[in-house]
Amino acid sequence: MIDNKKSKAKADEIIDDLDDDTVDNEPWRDQLLNALSSMSPQKFELFSRGLLKQMGVDIDDEIGIQYVADGGLDGFGYITSDDFRTTRVALQSKRWENKVSTPEIDKFRGAMDKYNAEFGIFITTSDFTREAIKVARQGTRVITLINGDKICDLVAKYQYYVQPVTTYKLGSFYTDKD
Repeated sequence: MIDNKKSKAKADEIIDDLDDDTVDNEPWRDQLLNALSSMSPQKFELFSRGLLKQMGVDIDDEIGIQYVADGGLDGFGYITSDDFRTTRVALQSKRWENKVSTPEIDKFRGAMDKYNAEFGIFITTSDFTREAIKVARQGTRVITLINGDKICDLVAKYQYYVQPVTTYKLGSFYTDKD
């Protein structure tokens, strides 16, 4: 017969270990967001274009790379799919503390029109209001919204100026007294 108390204790230990691992691996996300928030707006735009390039977007060398009079874009590029279809994509990046609201989405969509962008990517260190999310999904050209949490996910996935680190944590077998 299986001892339910021991089984439950072992399950709790495994859950605690998983929870501890999650906590141990998260500080880099806060460090990344703090570093991004401390960047100048120009460097954050450079970061955003570089991240998109790492993700496979062919960044245009002229459109949206100026810091003054940039036409409302912080980057522009092309994505070629497996069936050789090329899509124009516009980028807007905001290193903000406050949530991005609907007027910013509307302004970005207007800038997309100017360059005939088929879709847009809006990156911010903060987040988006509910209304901004709703507006970004409307119309024939959806705008992909990337907030601070998603930036961290993408930086990790595409290993953009980060290196994965493997470490070990001792289990309770080593630390529990006999």
